Amino acid sequence: MDKIKVGLIGAGSIARKHLEVIRDLDCVEAVGITSRTMAKAEQLANDFGIRCCVDSADRLIHQAKPDALLVLVSEDQTFAVTASLIPYGLPLFIEKPAGLTPQENRRLASLAKKRSLKTMVGFNRRYYSIFRKGMEIIRKHGPLLGVDIEGHERIWRIHESTKFSKEVIAHWIFASSTHTIDLLRFFGGEPKKISAIAHSYKEPGGDQLAALLEFASGAIGQYRAYWYSPGGWKVVLYGDGATVEFKPLENGQWTDKNFNTHEIKPDDIDLKYKPGFFRQMEAFARLVMNGNRDWPLLDLAGACETMRLAERIKGKQ
Repeated sequence: MDKIKVGLIGAGSIARKHLEVIRDLDCVEAVGITSRTMAKAEQLANDFGIRCCVDSADRLIHQAKPDALLVLVSEDQTFAVTASLIPYGLPLFIEKPAGLTPQENRRLASLAKKRSLKTMVGFNRRYYSIFRKGMEIIRKHGPLLGVDIEGHERIWRIHESTKFSKEVIAHWIFASSTHTIDLLRFFGGEPKKISAIAHSYKEPGGDQLAALLEFASGAIGQYRAYWYSPGGWKVVLYGDGATVEFKPLENGQWTDKNFNTHEIKPDDIDLKYKPGFFRQMEAFARLVMNGNRDWPLLDLAGACETMRLAERIKGKQ
């Protein structure tokens, strides 16, 4: 197989971002699309030359005969849609969160394991070119000594928005914060010790979060998130004679031992497309073609570990 045929479930803004990548990838072709909102699916089908536009996943699978499926629906629909697709036995790319709770994510992982299904969960920041370059800078100077992450969520804006359901907001740490929490595992590896404090200022599930982690490598990690305080997402990597900072996450710079700062420039593909999406889709294509699960790919089982880490940070041991 030198090209995989994919079908899209969902036709929102994120589907368009994926299609912009697929259009320019030689190894992937979009052959079908479906959505609860058919007008959106028809618009994307017209814009990107997708031959099969139908009103159900079942019709898409039987008519377009894709090699794999992309699950690109809203956060509160992903679990149910993914669970309904697993019996077809096709490889699945699933936009995060695969489930709104760790229990839902574990259920999907269990169902996929029983069918030996190839899966990938869309943590696109694992494929940022500046993250790869930042890690290379640290390693060039020596070991990683520390990882600091700030994951402030600006939750008051989420409440003001009409985009998210009450259910999604109630599980915001899994729906959104797992993007930054996953970066603890991405940069530091698996933590062997965690000490966490979580308080609730307004959100029942916690909105003042702090954690101290020790990684198997010996590096130390810190995570802080104050959802009602103005701020954003930030990552700092500490090495021997080098400190790398990403703030916002799409911008990078590093400081040497003489306190000179240097810009970390993203690759062109992270400027042309939504950052991380191009290499992420390449990784999914390799998974479908030859079963390549090389790091940093995160499947449903791996996503369970990130969800579990989020649980521990919010105070559930």
